[in-house]
Amino acid sequence: MQLMLGAFEVALEGVSRWGLAQATREILQGSLPHGFMPSPPELRREIDRIMGPHVAARRREAEAARLYKWPEDDKPRALPAPKGDPEAVARWRARRNAEKAAEAAVKAASAPADPALFPDREERSKRTAADALSDFISRQDRR
Repeated sequence: MQLMLGAFEVALEGVSRWGLAQATREILQGSLPHGFMPSPPELRREIDRIMGPHVAARRREAEAARLYKWPEDDKPRALPAPKGDPEAVARWRARRNAEKAAEAAVKAASAPADPALFPDREERSKRTAADALSDFISRQDRR
C-alpha cells in the first residue's frame, strides 16, 4: 500500500486540485476504456489531457505579455521635482543629473548612426508633432 501511495504522490507532483478533481470525475464517468482503478501514470495522463487547454492558454498569455512589453516598462520612472524643501530639490536635481549623465554615457558608447541611412536625422529631430502628423497624412494620400 505504501508503494502505491508513493507512486501516486510522484505521479501527482505539480498537479492542481481542480485538475485532479476533473480527472477523477471524468474517470468515474467512463473516460478510460476499462472499469478498474487507473494506474498512477494513467491518472497523470488523464490530468494532463484535461489541463492541456489551460496550460496552452497560460503559455499564450505569457508569450503575448513578453512580446508586447516595452523595454521602458522595466525602467524606473523619474519622479517629479519636489516642491518646498530646498534640500529635497537639491537631492532630486543631483539624482536626475546622475541619470542624465548615465544615459549620455550609454549613448556615447553606442555605435553612431550611419549618415547614409539617416541623411535628414537633424531635420527630423527638430520636427514638431504637427509636422510629423502632416507628413504621415500626406504619405497616406499618395497611396
